[in-house]
Amino acid sequence: MSDKKSAIIIGSGIGGIATAIYLAQNGYDVKIFEKNASPGGRCGQTIREGHRFDLGATMFLMPSVYKDVFSSLGINMEENFEVAPLSTMYKLYFANGTALSFSSDLELMRSQMEELEPGSFKKLQSYIKLGYKFFQLSMKELIGRNFLKLSEFITIQNTILLIKLKTYVKHSIFIKKFFRHPHLQMAFTFQNIYIGQSPFKSPALFSMLSAAELEEGSFSIKGGMFAIVEKLVSTATSLGVEFNYLSPVNKIVVTNKKANGIILNNGTEH
Repeated sequence: MSDKKSAIIIGSGIGGIATAIYLAQNGYDVKIFEKNASPGGRCGQTIREGHRFDLGATMFLMPSVYKDVFSSLGINMEENFEVAPLSTMYKLYFANGTALSFSSDLELMRSQMEELEPGSFKKLQSYIKLGYKFFQLSMKELIGRNFLKLSEFITIQNTILLIKLKTYVKHSIFIKKFFRHPHLQMAFTFQNIYIGQSPFKSPALFSMLSAAELEEGSFSIKGGMFAIVEKLVSTATSLGVEFNYLSPVNKIVVTNKKANGIILNNGTEH
């Protein structure tokens, strides 16, 4: 019998596949069980009559995060993906029939915003600077760290950090410190829906989303976001990771508080 360590991963989204690669690179025999017929999860795709459609994310955001992760996996982002900057990321339409183009073109943003609220472009620059500071600080000290025990998270340092990140202020309240016009308030808080949140309930910390968009830019990627999935799958497969599609997991088998395996919907145990 082989003494090689083994791991099972439920789901072949980007997180699942990336985790599989990390484990395989560290000597694990890895099997992925996916309920769908293909990988990708929220970055999946469908093809109809020769046309490809992303099923979730359509824009390549926060490239610094992807670059760090790909680098840690041994994947050179520049060599493996063809990306192009989007000057206009999206266009927001309001109930009164007006619209605002959310763009990396600062002069375009200036003219649109000043028309709505004189002096608002200067406030936008302050908003982006602060929001991007939230992004960098939270990635380094919060999101990018593992807290293995509750006592590691509940510390004086982390309490101070959460105060710095404005987690005690609702985003919808925080935005009013920068803009009076309701359209501008909506334009710089609606990004909360990216992660299934409401700006009326989520903390001001998430001002980092629009700030990161404007600071780092937004990109299109040739082949859509699924191109990332395809690269991760090929890398994982080359390392011996086994993908099992149409294999929904019914239960995780736990013995003495330790996960020992899974049972599929068809009763098969692994």
